[in-house]
Amino acid sequence: MKGASAGNPGQVQIVDFPDMPLKPGDVRISTLACGVCTTDVKMVQKGSKEIKYALGHEISGKIIEVTPDGIWQVGQRVIVAPYLPCGGCYYCRHDQPALCSHLYDVTIYPGGLAEQVIIPRPLAQRGMFPIPDDVPDTLASISEPVGCVIKGLEDSRFKYGDSVLVVGDGPMGMFAMAVARAFGAYPILVAGMTPHRLEFARQSYADAIIDIAHENVKTVVNQHTAGIGADVVLVAVSSAEALESGISAVRAGGTVNAFAGVADGTTIPLDVRGIHYQQYYLTGSSGLAPSHLKKALTLLGSRRVDFSLLITAEFPFEAVEDAVAYATNRIGLKVVVTFK
Repeated sequence: MKGASAGNPGQVQIVDFPDMPLKPGDVRISTLACGVCTTDVKMVQKGSKEIKYALGHEISGKIIEVTPDGIWQVGQRVIVAPYLPCGGCYYCRHDQPALCSHLYDVTIYPGGLAEQVIIPRPLAQRGMFPIPDDVPDTLASISEPVGCVIKGLEDSRFKYGDSVLVVGDGPMGMFAMAVARAFGAYPILVAGMTPHRLEFARQSYADAIIDIAHENVKTVVNQHTAGIGADVVLVAVSSAEALESGISAVRAGGTVNAFAGVADGTTIPLDVRGIHYQQYYLTGSSGLAPSHLKKALTLLGSRRVDFSLLITAEFPFEAVEDAVAYATNRIGLKVVVTFK
């Protein structure tokens, strides 16, 4: 089975992965759609000398093979989590499954950007969910990033009616706004510096936009929150400066979430006295659990907001390198690779 992998730095390589037999309880799916995310872009830019896996983990697919003792049927459309918390380690027992000590012990093979994907039995049992008939393949494939945002808002103690500031106008920032809108946030503000993305935000999910090249984030947030500040701040930019900007705009007792991954060694100066007296919460959010994936699929099926607006390009698998280039060059928002 063919899959797209990181080859030489900056290049996507098509690889023939072994057609592995299924073990008891495993499931084989034919991939229908797979999103390209920032992690894939970083892996391609870095390159890989030893190719073991395919890129991609935001997938929807159709089951084409099961074993007799499985719980699934051939022909079902499904989404699947890219990894599985063990359920028994310290972090799982403390309801923090995304911190599981064995999070990557069970994963899909070879990866989402492959013609076929094998789902190991534990993942098929606890991390795979049927797609409703009225949810298209491409829309179902964005369940994973939507689920990551749902977890981010949960980690931020979000409540219905909270004001939300999203720092970052990239794809995940837009996903954050869309989920916040679906969950009843008001007002929703986005801070960024890309004109066409800020305009998209204005016309879709945001109540106000902040062009950080010309406006002060804290000042604009205060104008829209009666001088209080934002209840929840999601920082969806890999930048220390962005996190500092988000902290400046949170209300006393609010939450700032370092939602985007940053490079090793990234630090910020922190006013500890401000934390003490303003009593705001500073946290982070990475990944998701199967429960968040299931919630995401339910949300996508509800049509509460139109998430399809976020998918600005689709490429066939034969043009997967163009899809990665589209994401790398930040041409639009979310790009999805489709399979025949």
